[in-house]
Amino acid sequence: MNHDIVVAAEQRDGIVQKISFELIHGAAEVAGQTGGRVITVIAGFEIKEAAEQLSAAGSDEVWIIDQPSLKEYLPKPYTEAFLQAVKHIEPEIVLIGSTMIGMELAPQLAAGLDTGLVTDCTALTISSGTGLLLMTRPNTDGISIDTFICGERRPQIATVRPGVLAETGARDKADSRKSAEKVSQPAACPRGTVRHFTADLSGADNGVRLLSTTRGGVKSTDITQARVLVAGGRGMGGPEGFDTLRTLASLLGGQIACSRACVEAGWIDASPQVGQTGKTVRPELYLACGISGAFQHVTGMEESQLIIAINKNPAAPIFDISDLGIVGNVEVLLPRLIAALK
Repeated sequence: MNHDIVVAAEQRDGIVQKISFELIHGAAEVAGQTGGRVITVIAGFEIKEAAEQLSAAGSDEVWIIDQPSLKEYLPKPYTEAFLQAVKHIEPEIVLIGSTMIGMELAPQLAAGLDTGLVTDCTALTISSGTGLLLMTRPNTDGISIDTFICGERRPQIATVRPGVLAETGARDKADSRKSAEKVSQPAACPRGTVRHFTADLSGADNGVRLLSTTRGGVKSTDITQARVLVAGGRGMGGPEGFDTLRTLASLLGGQIACSRACVEAGWIDASPQVGQTGKTVRPELYLACGISGAFQHVTGMEESQLIIAINKNPAAPIFDISDLGIVGNVEVLLPRLIAALK
């Protein structure tokens, strides 16, 4: 066992997913505390170009498992491929994205390695006292934050929520405004070594065959990639308030977002929810309308580059993290803003 960190990269149709670059950056920060290397493992078929992108993104090594049987994602062969690669590398830590594929892959990988797993993490750091990975994630109560360790088993495995490991690594908002880098376009780094690894997948056939694939449309509502978010809270008064927000978001070239209270009230579905039990976002502009600024919400948007808040309560906590605060009624101010933009 060494101090290396393995990143389980994700690709779809040969295209590296954004979460993979985020994980590489996060792994590099953790490796700076442990002295280990960042080794990215990617599986698929005819994915040489994808491996080169990961190499240029900051990995010390990229292990590519390029085999015809991995052309389409199936849980059993993919798990077996990653399992064999991780056993060869013997890392201290394994990081996986909290995506549909990652949530299926991670528990099987942990079981195969006989180790623990912490899912949906929002922060990772190394304990100065024990050297263990501190894995932080929201509690299921939606209010508190829990931190876990994997005390005895190795490797330590965590899945990480998309959007929480920004490639800039900027915690200082002023610095992040000066040089905001897009994770989807990773900055050039010294290229790491690309190694080809062949997995024995002869025993990975569990009788499941992929009969066909139906491609869905491109999702346009992924708020983690939006440059502008117009977010509404309980102060919007009801579902009709979000019609106003949609108009405003369209004029600003952005998308709408919401707080947990609006989802629980049935005003909007959960897909654009921001916060501890929602998504973590870092847009260039976050316009918070009628949002009080509860801790659960702020944890998901506080590193936005520019935060503008509108709230009728001058003591609302959202003003504590806002760059510009406007005290007023959203029902009065938003129509005026829309008229001005038009």
